[in-house]
Amino acid sequence: MRFSHDRLAIKVLRSKLFIWSTIPVLVLGTIILVYFLSIRDFSVFPNDQIFDYTFYSDSTAGGDSKILKKVITDSLIRLDFQISNKINAPYAGLNVGPKNSKSINLGHYNQLIIRLKGYEINGVGIALVTRNSLKKVEFKSQDILFYHIFKISSGINTYKISTDKFEVPDWWGENNRIEDASTIKPDLKNLETINVSSAFTNNTGKTQSFEIYSLAFSRNNKPLIYLIIALEFLFILLVFVALYIIEKMREKKQTITITYKAIENRTTESSKSDFIDFINSNFQNSELTLDLVSGETGVSQRRITNDIQNQFSCNFKSYINRLRITESKRLLLDKELNIGEIAFKVGFNNQSHFNRVFKSELQISPTEYRDKHKL
Repeated sequence: MRFSHDRLAIKVLRSKLFIWSTIPVLVLGTIILVYFLSIRDFSVFPNDQIFDYTFYSDSTAGGDSKILKKVITDSLIRLDFQISNKINAPYAGLNVGPKNSKSINLGHYNQLIIRLKGYEINGVGIALVTRNSLKKVEFKSQDILFYHIFKISSGINTYKISTDKFEVPDWWGENNRIEDASTIKPDLKNLETINVSSAFTNNTGKTQSFEIYSLAFSRNNKPLIYLIIALEFLFILLVFVALYIIEKMREKKQTITITYKAIENRTTESSKSDFIDFINSNFQNSELTLDLVSGETGVSQRRITNDIQNQFSCNFKSYINRLRITESKRLLLDKELNIGEIAFKVGFNNQSHFNRVFKSELQISPTEYRDKHKL
């Protein structure tokens, strides 16, 4: 039984329908992956051809934190500042925006990468300001602010932040009378501003600072890769199962019920009453032809051909070969007979022809079949 299932599975996997059904899906998945993998990182710093870099503090919010030093070179942005406790959430930071006050389309990206180092600070906050593209939601502001705070380690480190981690702060949602503002996700197709500022920072009386070495948007394709692989696997599995079931039903329909006597040393007498019985009793005769069956049974060759086709979905020669292969499977269990002897006993003129027909029917050679069914 297991051999039958394995044979049928191999037959489905080798079928043209399975191959031509799955190849387009695999090709399409590959094209999609190649497209997204080819998207290069988009540099925000250094990139002074597109962006302006300015510094700010909490003075506009009523604070008196001080910017002590600011440096911008081709490879470094440094901000030295001193935090004040005059307001509850003091801050100082860097503002990055497209030149000419235009928004920029970064919709293909889903990750922000920043390489930085902090002095006397525990964390950094990054804000993404996008144009309001939610037509169903009316805000007081024409923009939407998304914010994410993360802790930093000592030394120079690279931090990768998924854009899914950026959320609308509660205070912004309240100011703009937005319920469930945390469910709104950044639309990088209309990015207007990027802010990098101090976070988790108290007034220590010391000079605090951070240095930014690079800032860029990138695309993390791992989720997409996993999704495409899962979808392709599911599709291929469904195609395989569907074709397996169809092939199983087809084979069941084409199964031949053989009513014949096992081969003996004496010649079996021919029956002229029914041509199927005659074939089943004489299939081991290598000279058995359509003309011979017609002459011995009195049934026309056309009727024999049509009846076999209608009843077993195969032609005259295939029907006889199936009988011979079925009998050969029984004889292969007899270890006293060699393959050549079996071939001649079931009606084949030579062993090579027998081997070809056997493998065509069962996708396995007679020798392999015998080995699989050893006691």
